This record gives sequence, structure tokens and C-alpha cells, in this order.
Amino acid sequence: MNNIIKLPSRETIDVTTVNRKLRAGLIAPADEAVDFGTVDEHTAEPIKDMDTIIKISKFLTAHQRFRDNMLFIVGINSGLRVSDLRLLTLSHFITDDLIFKGTFSILEKKTQNTRKRKKNRCITINNAIIDSIVLYLENTPGVKLSDYMFRSNSNRNKNNIPLHRNSIDNILKGIARDLELGIRMATHSLRKTFAYHQMVMSGNDPRKLMLLQKMFGHSTSAQTLDYIGITGEEIDEAYRKLNLGSETSNYLVDSDLTEQIIQIA
Repeated sequence: MNNIIKLPSRETIDVTTVNRKLRAGLIAPADEAVDFGTVDEHTAEPIKDMDTIIKISKFLTAHQRFRDNMLFIVGINSGLRVSDLRLLTLSHFITDDLIFKGTFSILEKKTQNTRKRKKNRCITINNAIIDSIVLYLENTPGVKLSDYMFRSNSNRNKNNIPLHRNSIDNILKGIARDLELGIRMATHSLRKTFAYHQMVMSGNDPRKLMLLQKMFGHSTSAQTLDYIGITGEEIDEAYRKLNLGSETSNYLVDSDLTEQIIQIA
């Protein structure tokens, strides 16, 4: 005789487990330090929330940090490594006739140092990039086409010197701190944000994953997913959805049906 287990509908399932506070008096505070036996993780994270991206840009422009806003916008829309991003000039984006280009080519520094066959990477210039450049130019007098886009403040009126990568790292960490974002921000955050939203925009299309894998020079697609933080999300979701033995919540079933019936022999 078969037993029938009826799983509840998706609408009634609660998988929320974070930030549950214990009732007072259930446990006493720790009286000594606890060693969890883990290593410190300093991996840069992508900015996954679109509202946070808008929040950062508005924060920078409100404080008249137009160069930093341009750095942020160009970084998350181009997917370039910081070693290439910091060396961009305005002439990469604008012609001698003062017209915005549609695309430009760049030989990435890492590529030219590691690959026998040299190949340019083509970057398409979108409206977000154009808007950030125009905003910068409108608020920054005396700029030349040959200037680095992200010039060091200490050399603004002197030599044409780009920001050091450490300065860019400090800028991003400062943004995360000032806005209390709770994100591990670093130079790789810009590139990872580009890749993460490319995957989201494509609906996790395998072809887009292959494209990003090739673009980033990763040996496997799993490496690309891990790099942009999708693997970590999926692992977290796998734990949260299970809830075996819980009387208040059950695991979700990957099906379009609202109700599933599992028959056990």
C-alpha cells in the first residue's frame, strides 16, 4: 500500500531564517572568545542590487565627485580590469570632432602579458557611460581629449597622471563605508558587477555565461559563476530552502505546480 505525502503550496512556505532574535533569558552571553577556525575573506563582491547602484551614483554626484561617479559608471558598464580602466583617456570615447564613438578597442594589459596571440577587446559605449562623461565635463573646466579620465587630484592642474589602483580601491571602500552598504567593495567589484548583471539581464543564459567566461579568460564556467557571486547565492539558497524536520516550514519543490504529491512505495 502506498503512503501519500502532500507538500504545501509555494504560497504557504516560509524559508526566512535570517535575523531571528531569541527571547530574553534563553541563553547567557559568551564569557570568552570563540575561535571559529575560519580564514578572513577579503574577496570583492559585486553590487547585486540595482537600487544600490543608483544610490552610489546619486551620492557621488550630490557631493560633486563627478570624476568618481564617472569611474564607477564606466567601470560597471565596461567590465574592464582596474589596470586597464585607470589608463583610459577621453580620446578613447570621443573623436577629434568631439563626437562620442560607438565603440573603442583596447589591448588589455593582462592579455598582452600572458597570451602569445595578441587580440584587442572591443568596448561598446552605452548611454550610461556617455551621461557620466558629459556630467564630468560640464563640471570640470580645462579638460583635454588627451587627458586621463581618472586623474589624480594631486595632479589636476599639473601633470596628467592617472589614479593609482590603490587610490581606486580606497575610493570604493570609502563609498561602501560612507553609505553603510555592507558589501566588501574593492577594485574587482566594478568588473564583477558588470558580469553579474550581464547574467541577470540574460536570464542566466548559458550562451552569456560562455561569453563572460571567454571575456574574463576563465578556464571553466564554474569559475566565472563563482567569480561573480552566483555560485555563493545558489549554495545559500539550497540551505535556506531545505528546512528538514521543521514543523513551520518545508522545502520548495522546483516545479510550476502549486501542489506536488509524492508517492512512496
